[in-house]
Amino acid sequence: MGTALNNEFTNLILKFTGKAGIALTERRAQLLSRHIQLMIEWNLRLNLTRITGREEIIVKHILDSILPAKFLPSSGCALDVGTGAGFPGIPLKIVYPDLQMVLLDSSRKKVSFLAAVAAALGLKGIRVFHGRWQDFSKVEEHANKFELITMRALRLEPEHITCLASMVLVPGGVLAWWGVGDAERLAGGWAGCEGSETDKRNYSDMKFQDDLKYLLPGIKQRRAVWLWRKTGIGRPGAGVTSS
Repeated sequence: MGTALNNEFTNLILKFTGKAGIALTERRAQLLSRHIQLMIEWNLRLNLTRITGREEIIVKHILDSILPAKFLPSSGCALDVGTGAGFPGIPLKIVYPDLQMVLLDSSRKKVSFLAAVAAALGLKGIRVFHGRWQDFSKVEEHANKFELITMRALRLEPEHITCLASMVLVPGGVLAWWGVGDAERLAGGWAGCEGSETDKRNYSDMKFQDDLKYLLPGIKQRRAVWLWRKTGIGRPGAGVTSS
């Protein structure tokens, strides 16, 4: 796409992030803009997203990826599970360059797109993996390695907490899930857990921290980031399920 269109996207991103109270440099806005443009180009072949309007993309993909950043670690190793077209992983990497970002998706076509984006944007410290989280968590070198796991717009399962996060997070590492709705309902009411309302969200060495609310411009329904923090050392190689 041409320079004029790139500038238009960049200016729109700066406008929306500014109104949302996010301080963004022009260079980072340009990188976010390029990500959007590549997604639109590839979307004609791969159906990466059903959200195609420029402002809608900025709000529902870009802003929804970076508004929760203030709740998350800004450095260390991060794993974005089911990243799809690269949200929130790529915007988070752009906003927090010190993150060593791993993008994980089970679609080969999406992984090809993500590799092309990382190369086109010249991003360092970003890797793309094809596969399922169940297999990723079994790899010995991934055990107790990550400071952050992100999951956005995915159905949250208890195994994401008890298996994936418990295995690959370092002590003190954070699992962050966000999207529309109630994580407790999506995870089946935390079946099998006992105790207080907060205790019901705790699993083994994964302790529930908070559900933090935020709003997207022009959208009335509140969104929330649910956070769990790892308190123990984990049990590499144990408890992983397959589906």
